[in-house]
Amino acid sequence: MVSKLLTPLSRSMEANSSFFLYTSIVKEEDLQDAESLRYCPMVFQEQIPKQQELRVVYVNGNVFVGALNADMYAAAKVDWRKPGVEVGAWQHHQLPDEVVCRLKAFMGKFELLFGALDFIVTPSGEYVFLEINPVGEWGMLEKDLDLPIASAIADALLQRKNE
Repeated sequence: MVSKLLTPLSRSMEANSSFFLYTSIVKEEDLQDAESLRYCPMVFQEQIPKQQELRVVYVNGNVFVGALNADMYAAAKVDWRKPGVEVGAWQHHQLPDEVVCRLKAFMGKFELLFGALDFIVTPSGEYVFLEINPVGEWGMLEKDLDLPIASAIADALLQRKNE
């Protein structure tokens, strides 16, 4: 299994004082003192084999997708965001229609106009939803893949303003 904090830790109000814990593998010895985690805002998830990791940005019905090939960062497969990990370039990816339909239904049920969603594509081609971040990063997809995410956000904001 893997674990991740729900929020970065901050030691003070200084600009460079943030402390970030990356997704990590949980070993059996880590659970020896599991009671000490009772007040930690952590998520525990099954460790899922990866072929690709997807960042899916949903903006008011529009879906933008970037994919990373997990073979490119095999040494850090648990979390591609770790400093010093070379992930290669983001690649375009087409979600299957069924996944897009479910994604739109999910966003509609929760009345969300924006979300950055993380998925894993397993070696067998299964799409596994991990989480949604209501303020997730998307600039790397716009920059590397020339996706019009900022324009879609602006359009959604203007549309809401005019309602």
